[in-house]
Amino acid sequence: MLRKSIIMMALATAFTMNVSAVQIEVPAGQPPMPGADASIPANAYENYRAGSLSNVGASDVIKLHSESDKRMEMYRTDWELTQDEVNQIARDSEKVMDLLVNESAVVLLHDDRNNIRASVPGLLLASKYYPKRSDGERLSIVREHSVFFAIGTKQNYDDALGKLKTDRKGEFIYPGIPHGKWAIETESFGENTPAMVAVVGLDNQPNQEYMIGLSYKNQPVTDKLERVMSNYVIPSIRSLDDMDQYSESINWDNLLYRIPKGLKLTAQKSLKDSAEIRDYRGLGMRLVVAKKSVKVDDKYIYSFINEILEVKPESQIIGDAPIQAASVWNNGVPSLLVDNYQPGRKSLMYRFLRDDKNIYIMSLVYTDGAVPYSHIQLRNTVEYSDFANIETLRNKVIRIQSQEKM
Repeated sequence: MLRKSIIMMALATAFTMNVSAVQIEVPAGQPPMPGADASIPANAYENYRAGSLSNVGASDVIKLHSESDKRMEMYRTDWELTQDEVNQIARDSEKVMDLLVNESAVVLLHDDRNNIRASVPGLLLASKYYPKRSDGERLSIVREHSVFFAIGTKQNYDDALGKLKTDRKGEFIYPGIPHGKWAIETESFGENTPAMVAVVGLDNQPNQEYMIGLSYKNQPVTDKLERVMSNYVIPSIRSLDDMDQYSESINWDNLLYRIPKGLKLTAQKSLKDSAEIRDYRGLGMRLVVAKKSVKVDDKYIYSFINEILEVKPESQIIGDAPIQAASVWNNGVPSLLVDNYQPGRKSLMYRFLRDDKNIYIMSLVYTDGAVPYSHIQLRNTVEYSDFANIETLRNKVIRIQSQEKM
């Protein structure tokens, strides 16, 4: 399985990397990485789907289905829809619930000295960003209910690791991570809540370290914590340093976004509802960026529900591969990305994002294998964004309004 994967090596031995799989190497004398499984496909981090590692519990799933059944009955009795109409709504509702249950969170940090992304399985809807702590550290936190996930960055974390009151620690090496350290503490936030951290250095960033932390509240047994960190989070850690090789930055008023290299702006127009669109085409791809002004009652409560209901990304390009979704947090500001990736076939990505004045919708259509970029290069491109007034947008805790109403 995609999630269950990473072999540990407790002894220092030479190893060869299979072209279809990668491994974590453990230096001589270091303990094995807790919770790690046997092997991981080299492209595993392309998959957003949380599966059994999600923080959405069985009772939550039962509640979602129960509420959906009640809505279907209302459509039959009160709205007098035909059975075929109700069946179609029910199928669409199942797809949306599948996206919610399997959603992940992606955190990106990028500025003049930081370039990293990592993901964690689960529906995480709140964030706080600390741009400049006293020691120069940046820290981005996402959380919801029992899950707490954070990425911090500064030049060195040796002091922070040294202060941890734990004997459970070790070192590792992973592709793209020339040196890494891990530790598990039995208490965090003053509670009996274990936390696992990984401190990593990335290729081509010799003077920078990143600390990735994960904890599950009220779960004193660390089994799930270890499995998620070892088999999902660490494989998802990637440098963003190579993005200029396949994409370029575009500014549109307050928004900065990226497009695949080779695409050209073929049209820019205003629509009747005061929306504006930019249409990029080339190399067998089409990327449309739409901007529409919205009334923002609270700039710290983000909602994409109306736009998702209007676009219905879960109903487009039907294929065999499950649709994926993730909340994507760029420097502390959230968005939602729906990735309908169909290997070797026509595929589609939608991204919904917002600032304090506008809602933006990005849609990319392409045929996998027929364009000069890989799926992950295209998704990295669509994931990336920034805002000119980002400090204003994120100076309080930000929440995404739950999509359970969909």
